Amino acid sequence: MFKIFPFIVFAMTMACKNNSDQADQPKDRLLEMDQTKNDLLMLSNSDSNTFQWLNEPEEFEMIENILRIEAVKGTDFFNNPEDGSITATAPFLYQEVTGDFVATALVKPDFASVWNAGVIMVHIDSTHWIKFAFEYSDATGKSIVSVVTNEVSDDANGVILSAYDKIWLRIIRKRDIYALHWSKDGKEYKMARLSSLPPAQTVKVGIEAQCPVGKAAIHEFLYFSVENKTIKDLRKGA
Repeated sequence: MFKIFPFIVFAMTMACKNNSDQADQPKDRLLEMDQTKNDLLMLSNSDSNTFQWLNEPEEFEMIENILRIEAVKGTDFFNNPEDGSITATAPFLYQEVTGDFVATALVKPDFASVWNAGVIMVHIDSTHWIKFAFEYSDATGKSIVSVVTNEVSDDANGVILSAYDKIWLRIIRKRDIYALHWSKDGKEYKMARLSSLPPAQTVKVGIEAQCPVGKAAIHEFLYFSVENKTIKDLRKGA
């Protein structure tokens, strides 16, 4: 059963948030979209069993169709290639999906600390998964970041998006190949990466909230959907 908890700290955090760069952001597609396709709306139904948690957070809530998740310090997914350590503690809200799909999310992370991120994720098991993030990178600041884990994780910094506070992320599966795309407005997507995972008929697909080193962060997820369909051209996403 999906449980909703009070979020006392959220109002204080958001009241202090700097919104100075919002004016520079393009009008996104959220208001134009059919919200019946927004799977997050099902979370308002306490009887919904569509979603499951891996590492259920202590605090999360749905307010005005926005899911807010608190990620406490030390929450992350990363199989470190340098020292062999494995971290798998971040809250991950997922659906189980069989076959080809297109998963899309609109994320608005809390960038208070380095490596904080809002993430869309595909997870087979503890050593095979992909996360695609809008992250506050230690190398590039607010950026598109991808991590592909086949036993061990890599760490790839992509385009820098310092003027933006929310970004659309998309993972497309075709057989065992995964294309990672991002968009500023939810209309025009650009491919960031093409990779693969071992064969798996059914995978976990969802959103992850992380805060590896800072104090607790409250990340917002404005949209999430999974469509069971096959995309012809993974690079173009169409």
